[in-house]
Amino acid sequence: MKDYTGTRWRASHLFARRSIVRSKNLTRPAPLSVKELLRENAELRHELARLEASRSLAYRDELTGLWNRRYFTERLTEELSRARRQPQRHFSIMMVDVNDLRVLNDSYGHGEGDLVLRWVAEFLERLLRTHDVLCRVGDDEFAVLFPEMGASESAPLLARLRAALSQARTGAPFSIGLSFGFAHYPENGTACDDLMHVADDEMDLDKRRQKIASAGAPRAQSAAAAARTG
Repeated sequence: MKDYTGTRWRASHLFARRSIVRSKNLTRPAPLSVKELLRENAELRHELARLEASRSLAYRDELTGLWNRRYFTERLTEELSRARRQPQRHFSIMMVDVNDLRVLNDSYGHGEGDLVLRWVAEFLERLLRTHDVLCRVGDDEFAVLFPEMGASESAPLLARLRAALSQARTGAPFSIGLSFGFAHYPENGTACDDLMHVADDEMDLDKRRQKIASAGAPRAQSAAAAARTG
């Protein structure tokens, strides 16, 4: 501890300190008026809206307007963390693949393929719950996160999807085929990669089954007509 006993105190020291305080008070900015505060508040709201719009664009797929793979990964990670904290909580994911999209693009052009992708996005949105998280995660792949949905509910949902797809394709000159694969927490895994791997495998298995069933079936001529029939 510093010893101040040998320091001689002078009244001028106190006056000097008071002078410094007064000079600081004189340089302090004047308070803003109500009008200025309102203007600054409006500018802050505008900037926040701009930042939120930019953030949303970073998570959106440009072609379909759906959420993208980055968003799906983050939401899946959040859902997994929530489920680990609440052992009674469960959820499911579904992978969806547009069958033969590469062949379609090669045969009819990418414009036709884009129409099909937009149609599939709208088709899935119509049949899913409002709080389900639908994303486009690859060129021909979609992924869905189903909060609070267990394994027992996936079979009825898959039946509805197949029935609706079959009806949408009826009479169309081009058949749009979709392959589906489910994974359920915690039955099929307790990590994101494990769940994605199971759903991918189930989707590939469904695709192989469909190819075997439709072997030799004639192809139609236009994807655009099918996209418009939805």
